Amino acid sequence: MKNLRRTAALTLGAVALAGGSLVAATSTAMATSGDGWNSPILKLTTETINFAVIDVGAPGPALGQGDQIVSADKVFKNGQEIGTDGVVCTVVNSTPDALTCQWVMTVSLPDGQLTLQGIADGPTGPPTEPLEYTLAVTGGTGKYRGAGGSADIMDNPGGAEQVTVRLVR
Repeated sequence: MKNLRRTAALTLGAVALAGGSLVAATSTAMATSGDGWNSPILKLTTETINFAVIDVGAPGPALGQGDQIVSADKVFKNGQEIGTDGVVCTVVNSTPDALTCQWVMTVSLPDGQLTLQGIADGPTGPPTEPLEYTLAVTGGTGKYRGAGGSADIMDNPGGAEQVTVRLVR
């Protein structure tokens, strides 16, 4: 179990998304008017508050197909906490050197929620160089109803993660 936890912690650092992820606070404001938005770019950072590894396959220290990393994060904009997110990363492929995860992320903000989804590849441990991947914005509620677009995730060595959401209708 200790090996699984150690591997999970390393893996979380490497592939923690979108979503959901680790560390705090830079960003630009998203200007809105009415039920839409004027500026379609939302820059966020996240800080993990809780995570778990679900080992659904054969028990062992390495994550394999079907295993999951589930996390909850604080979401920041301009250095201020503005919401939370929930992330489920399901491992769809693994090799000794890399993991491929199916990401599903919901970001809860003051004026609604955004949903993100996609597949991302990453190392089996923390990144030694910046790791960038993109998820699709698959919808939203409230102010974000009808949203589409993409979310660029930058997972930097040391666990700092930045999320840049580009919204379209």
